Amino acid sequence: MIASVGNAAALAFESALAAEDLHPRHFAVLRGLRDGEEHAQQQLASSLGIPASRLVGLLYLLIERGLVERRESPSDARVKLVRLREKGRLELEKLIRLAGASERQLTAGLTGEDKAELRRLLGIVYGNVAVEPGVRPARAW
Repeated sequence: MIASVGNAAALAFESALAAEDLHPRHFAVLRGLRDGEEHAQQQLASSLGIPASRLVGLLYLLIERGLVERRESPSDARVKLVRLREKGRLELEKLIRLAGASERQLTAGLTGEDKAELRRLLGIVYGNVAVEPGVRPARAW
């Protein structure tokens, strides 16, 4: 049941983002850059649990749209630094609203108390499958 609900929720969110011609993976990258700071591309990939080779492809579209910028590190040309641009911050705000609408659709009919309990229970379930405490479970990117 949990896997079925998770899959249905993921598909609903994917459909919501399709209107923006983006994928949830793009949303994850933008969220990973939301602090506005520059991040080493390799570290960003690691923190998101995305293979570095996949991150390159995700960044390509985001850079092409002017949402993210990438440059060489001034101290090490092998290191690529990425950060969210202002246009990307505005797009992320829009996508966060879409995510909220998707979650409201998913939890329609639940009371505030029900939603809090659902989050608590899902937190426990998530903790049971996390690779290490506080670390995301492995994803198939």
